[in-house]
This record gives sequence, C-alpha cells and structure tokens, in this order.
Amino acid sequence: MESREISEFIQLFKPESCVFVISVDENNKPSGMIAGWNMRCSSDPPLFAVSLQKKGNTQRLIRQSKEFVIAVPNKALEEALLVFGSKHGNEVDKFKETGLKTAEAKMIKVPLIKDATLNFECKLHKEVEAGDHIIFIGEVVYGHKNENKKVLLNFGRDKEGNRLFKEY
Repeated sequence: MESREISEFIQLFKPESCVFVISVDENNKPSGMIAGWNMRCSSDPPLFAVSLQKKGNTQRLIRQSKEFVIAVPNKALEEALLVFGSKHGNEVDKFKETGLKTAEAKMIKVPLIKDATLNFECKLHKEVEAGDHIIFIGEVVYGHKNENKKVLLNFGRDKEGNRLFKEY
C-alpha cells in the first residue's frame, strides 16, 4: 500500500458532482460559485448540504439572504462552470461575464439557472462549522427539472491540468 500526503489522496476521490450554488445580495443581485462538496442529507424534510469556504462571497450571501439555489449543470454549462469556479463574485459579475440565463424561482428570491439539468430552491435550515469550511444545510422547498438533460460530473484534471467533465 502506498503512503502519501492526505491532500493528494483526497484529490483522487473522483468523480464528484459539481453544482452551482447561487444566492443574492441585499439588492437581489445574484452571485454564486461551484461546489464539489455537496450532498443530499435528508428525505423528510428534504435537505441538501454544501460545504463552502468561510472567507468566500457566496457564504456571506447565504448568511444574509437565508436562501440559495443548488443548480446541477450539464455539458452545455461547462464554460460557465469554469468561470464560476475560478473567479470571485465580489470582483466580477459572473452572470454577465458568462451570459448565463436565469429564471424566476417559485418560493425564494434567488434565481434559477435556466439551462441547468436540475434546480433546487433552498431555505437555510442550519449552518455547521467544519474546519476551514461551513456546511450550509438547506431545506429544499421546490425543485425544477429540464427534461432530456444529463448531469455533469467532475472527474478531476488530465495531465495538462484541463478539467475532465463527463455527462451521465
């Protein structure tokens, strides 16, 4: 059995789902990020969790608004994923830069990503401190599905450092 630094082995734990996490500021302007650390955590009530860095813009917006959207991407959103995963929302308008289209949510102020495979409207249920991250647990109050769209998974990077996304 091979031994290495823990961080190297954690990076090998792929594939992982990668989702957009969207929230809004005090003026209802949306911003968001990509989160690879996410999961369903309860059926009754329906709860979904995302783990975000404590210093990030999106965690601040979720704390202020008490709402967020989990949007599950597909291949058509790959370029937007790269922007949302590499730029900071307090420095650039990611929606403007990517041209990502939004749609109105039914139960919350945070917009949906129109072309995402799935959108989950979440109201903040609980926060859990987790080292350098905060786990935000949202109660799913409404869901949306785009028919005939697959889910995009993150398989890590190739030898040149390019992201490897595949649909399932």
